[in-house]
Amino acid sequence: MKYYIITYGCQMNEADSSLMASLLDRAGWQEVESAAGADLIVLNTCSVRERPEHKVYSTLGELRAWKQSNPDALLAVAGCMAQRAGEEIRRRAPHVDIVLGTRWFHHIHDLVARVRAGDGPLVVSEMEEDPSAARTGNDLAADRAPLRAFVPVIRGCSNFCSYCIVPLVRGPESSRPAEDIICEVKALVGRGTREVTLLGQNVLAYGRDLPGGATFPDLLRALDPIPDLWRIRFTTCHPRDVTDELVSAMAELPSVCEHIHLPIQAGEDKLLHDMNRGYTIAQYRTTVDRLRAGVPGLALTTDIMVGFPGETEEQFEESLRLYRCIGFDAAFTFAYSPRPGTAAGEREDEVPQDTRLARLRKLIDLQNGITLSRNKAGVGEEAEVLVDGPAHRGEGLLAGRARNNKQVIVAGDQRLAGSLVRVKLAEPHLWGFRGHLDE
Repeated sequence: MKYYIITYGCQMNEADSSLMASLLDRAGWQEVESAAGADLIVLNTCSVRERPEHKVYSTLGELRAWKQSNPDALLAVAGCMAQRAGEEIRRRAPHVDIVLGTRWFHHIHDLVARVRAGDGPLVVSEMEEDPSAARTGNDLAADRAPLRAFVPVIRGCSNFCSYCIVPLVRGPESSRPAEDIICEVKALVGRGTREVTLLGQNVLAYGRDLPGGATFPDLLRALDPIPDLWRIRFTTCHPRDVTDELVSAMAELPSVCEHIHLPIQAGEDKLLHDMNRGYTIAQYRTTVDRLRAGVPGLALTTDIMVGFPGETEEQFEESLRLYRCIGFDAAFTFAYSPRPGTAAGEREDEVPQDTRLARLRKLIDLQNGITLSRNKAGVGEEAEVLVDGPAHRGEGLLAGRARNNKQVIVAGDQRLAGSLVRVKLAEPHLWGFRGHLDE
């Protein structure tokens, strides 16, 4: 039996898709590279904005003919959209056999077996009392040990930002036991992984719900000594949860990379208050100053939203001035998208769509200039690059990442894939650098 998984959205969704793939592999299924030859197709979905949901319904429409020509094949929808709108998905796409929510990934094979036995269609979206039961098995993760691996350490979110649907579809924060994470990382490294990215909707909240008072910096210090684990990254971080202990861990631990993703979302205090972000601009800037002072060479990336309900032109321009002053290395930028069930989704002072898009274009132009300027400042520096393999374009070129997470393209022998090399940065681009191997 063959399966094909389509993944939308964040890195946590990628990790969840990898979990489902490993479980199916263990059950004797074989992954294929296209939907055409699959006996099972899984769409792992995102609900953070409206557009990804439209894409899912469009894909489901395209798969109707596939289902009609393969009546014994199964179609499943998983993830955040499945959690939010499971019954609606079944109503709009009755050819879907399984809808499984965000705490049910680890049951994928059991659900498939039930439907194949005639017990379907199924919609399962209950939030389990013990979500840690859904953790990736240590040996299971190692089944698919890539050079760079995602390791979920905490699921869910308890912040309830007014625009965000994540707490509604992912549930409250739930940390995995540290010993399970350590065992999983050791298993991955034993199979060839050299860089792990620790994942959480709010990764810095790790440990709050565990007995004993463990913290995220404690977890970093426990992972750092693992032999042959070259790099540790983590994402995503709430600015309110950056502590002196985190800054110290980033500065002191050799494996922890000099990069942090710290979503600001807006650059004006009333907007932040209305978003229920829990910090002021002054507090955010103080946090940035602490990080940059404590972690030399730090790259700072962020998320920025425009067009939040009630956002005025003056507030938008004030935000742009702040972004110029902070100087983010890169930013994920997006226009506000109302989400059902959120506080902001009930507001009636929505910014017109054309205004949102115009502001987004202006923000992108500004950030592109900042990114290119910061990369120009890095020309001539030497960087340690973990080589992923051949670049997507250009014969004889290799692609990799510097410790600050910037992409680097360099000419070199393909046998360098999977190794650490020293590169002199030469040509700055929006995506990163072209460089030369340091002989």
